[in-house]
Amino acid sequence: MWKCLERVLCLNCAFAFAIILARTGASPVIVNGALGYSVSLSPLTSVSQGIDEVVWRRLSPRMKLARCSQGSVQYFNTNYTNRITLHYRNFSLEIHDLRKEDAAEYEVITATGNTGNEHSELFQLKVYGLVSGAHITVQGIFGICNLTLICTVTSGDPTFTWWRNGEALVNDSTQHIRVLGNMLEVHHAAEVKYAVYKCEASNPISKATAEIKLRDVCKLDTSGVGDNFPKSISALIAIINIVGVIVGFICSLYFTLRGSATGESRSADPLPNSSICAEFQATRSSAATGSF
Repeated sequence: MWKCLERVLCLNCAFAFAIILARTGASPVIVNGALGYSVSLSPLTSVSQGIDEVVWRRLSPRMKLARCSQGSVQYFNTNYTNRITLHYRNFSLEIHDLRKEDAAEYEVITATGNTGNEHSELFQLKVYGLVSGAHITVQGIFGICNLTLICTVTSGDPTFTWWRNGEALVNDSTQHIRVLGNMLEVHHAAEVKYAVYKCEASNPISKATAEIKLRDVCKLDTSGVGDNFPKSISALIAIINIVGVIVGFICSLYFTLRGSATGESRSADPLPNSSICAEFQATRSSAATGSF
């Protein structure tokens, strides 16, 4: 007797579970929509001539949105006023001018009048902004190409992926990089001076990319400060020579004017000013020969 009762209970549980599955359907169908655009939630089951009523509702928060019965359509919720259309030919629900708050789970219930059977399907609507305007900025350049790349977008809510020469990057000490979402830290990358780094900002409905060449932003001269020292000396000598030419011209002009005014020849005893000019000329000559 107990075995019989146990079997009956199991059959009842299985029957109840089957009813629940028929009522709720399978896992929700994921539908992705773009912010500000339209999206359609379309039942996957074929439209039957025997269906008398179709009801669309939102589950969280729970609210009835639209009902179609005998070819007549009614709309109920004011949050969707002038933004939803129930197409009675295929029972799809179209939502216009999508907003962030429209992201939710929706249910459609179809009822057959003759049998009283109901069938439901679930839809999970996700709303994303279109990704655009990807841009890479560079921060903290020091040493042999140590820097941070930062990827930003002007619109959208993306996830970020970094690429180097077509290869997706992950955290790897052997690659001298560190991936931190929209940031990429690059360390001691002189050996990859011709590498092209690309940022891909994407979501399920759109993507935008930006790229940058490492050689355009890195100081890849690894020869050290000592190699730059002769260049600095040369620049200093060039400056001294230019100043020397200017001072020499001023001194020549000074003596010419003085000689004209006093009638004295240039062989006269030099004035203190001539000593100054002579000393500067000597300094200039020493700089030109590289001796200090």
